[in-house]
Amino acid sequence: MEKEQREQRTTLEKGSEIGSIIISAKRNQTVGLLDMGCKLFALRMQNNKNKKYEKNMKKMNYKYKARNILLGSLLNALFTGFLIMPFFSFSTVYGQKPIDGLKNYREMRLEKLNYPRRVIHNNDGGDAYFFLKGTEFSIPHFLDIRTSGLLCTDVTTISYCSQASSFGQFTHNTKAGEFLIAEHNQNIRWNATPGFVKLGTDPLEVTEKFAYENGFEFFWSNRMNDTHDWPHRQNKPYYRWSKLKESHPEYLFGAIGEKVPYGVWSAVDYSHQEIRDLCVQYYTEVCENYDVDGIELDFFRHLYLFKDVGWGNEASLEQLNMLTDMVAQIREMTERVGMKKGKPILVLVRVPDSKEYCKAVGIDIESWMQKGLVDIVAGSGYFRLNMWNKLVDMCAGYGVKAYAGLSEPRVYGEHPLLVRRSNPVSRARCAAAWQAGLDGLYIFNEYHTRAEYLSEIGSPDKLKNMNNLYFVTYRNGKPNAYGGVNTYLKNGKRYESIPALTPKSPIKITSQALDLPIELGDESTPGRVALILYSKKGKAESIRAALNGNNLEYVKSTDDGLIIFEVPHSLVLQGINKLSLSYGQKEQTMELLDAALLFYRNPYDANTDRIAAVCFK
Repeated sequence: MEKEQREQRTTLEKGSEIGSIIISAKRNQTVGLLDMGCKLFALRMQNNKNKKYEKNMKKMNYKYKARNILLGSLLNALFTGFLIMPFFSFSTVYGQKPIDGLKNYREMRLEKLNYPRRVIHNNDGGDAYFFLKGTEFSIPHFLDIRTSGLLCTDVTTISYCSQASSFGQFTHNTKAGEFLIAEHNQNIRWNATPGFVKLGTDPLEVTEKFAYENGFEFFWSNRMNDTHDWPHRQNKPYYRWSKLKESHPEYLFGAIGEKVPYGVWSAVDYSHQEIRDLCVQYYTEVCENYDVDGIELDFFRHLYLFKDVGWGNEASLEQLNMLTDMVAQIREMTERVGMKKGKPILVLVRVPDSKEYCKAVGIDIESWMQKGLVDIVAGSGYFRLNMWNKLVDMCAGYGVKAYAGLSEPRVYGEHPLLVRRSNPVSRARCAAAWQAGLDGLYIFNEYHTRAEYLSEIGSPDKLKNMNNLYFVTYRNGKPNAYGGVNTYLKNGKRYESIPALTPKSPIKITSQALDLPIELGDESTPGRVALILYSKKGKAESIRAALNGNNLEYVKSTDDGLIIFEVPHSLVLQGINKLSLSYGQKEQTMELLDAALLFYRNPYDANTDRIAAVCFK
């Protein structure tokens, strides 16, 4: 697919819903008004002090949103070419002509890095490869799955993953890897990639075009390892089993079906030069053939890098140097290609939020930052090891941007009123990250791109006026369960400094006070506050609770296990707070399943009306 063909194509399919309301603008010219008109409207809506009005506006239908997008596009059409935009649009800054000299390139890259990118959304791949059965393929339907919903949200950057299963398998047009154009019919899904090919395009190019036409920054994300193919067996081949793994079983962690103590048999081993060379080729091909603002090295998908680590060892110095050299090659390539294209290409890595844990699995993140090999570090993923301020400290002094890696909770057995995958909890997680001093938010595995919270998290000022529900633990479950800290590294839990408190990982409360840290955002706006505990056994009135050394008053308990304490707003601190719990029954214990703090200001927020009724009525 020639780049010239891509540049000449002004629309991918006639009748596109997006195309019908957006006046397309030529790439690298001013297109930001379209996006900004919509987002400024949303900002005004959020800041309106009339809460009833705010509630009604949040319920406006998609047609109303389209009308605002249309207004932005008309303004864009009117002023493009005549005005210098007062707003930043990622698609307008670079790409005019080659950059003369590495020094100039790096200065421009630093300038680009320092532009505010509040929220990065990684779509996690598979949207083309797992098209819903019964859905007719079209570009609008494809974009509607995980992309067009980002309009009018606080998301500034789309990091698009065109991978669907195994290392080197992609839904974009590739010669370095394996182009997934073979049809499949699995359960209720089918592969729509051949439909893109018939139109002379691919999912990566389509999403790239959407991003730039709507003022988003655009990254390509690649999973450094992918072991969704672990069910493969010789007598029952996995439908996404890769040609590379079939031809070179020596590259893998183990034999087919073999149980690897701290890994998965189908993971590729980066000790092999061939694997590292292929990885560099994959990034080179995309940077040369597509118009990306940045690339993402997603080490959390999946965090298996060296076979030795999978079998119970820690990465050796030689292995650390292998991976560092590979990342250095990728960095050098982005500079070479970026200079030629006249456009700096940023490098983002998604890694664990502990440099010690990173090093043990083979990622010398401190060395990478010291050598200037990366620009953005998104910390945390399947698990989280430290409070957010530790991630800030880890990245401080190296000129990189630190982002909170916010994956979907995957906590099970929750009380119906204490569900983490909700707007109030998502807002709280983001508020705590902003308060810790992080540079931005990285959202992973959020397929519902029209989720309310995505329009509410772009700044701490927006969040401090909302109803927020904080937990002691958001993500971590059992350390040996899928995605746990011990599944990628032997005794990986030794690097964990935050408590794991979920219904599947309960904590025993005794007469000895137990201190639990809980991170809060800027909650200085007055409101009602309640501590909510969840336990199915014991006497609720025998629990003693304190916040930051101040005793809390017990209010009531419910038949289904909720225990409520009143929290004076004056006791709340920004950042890390200390929750102290003890059980007054001598020589007895209480099993605590969960603990949360609710900040309640807006009585018109339907997300919190049920839990607020329990706490305050």
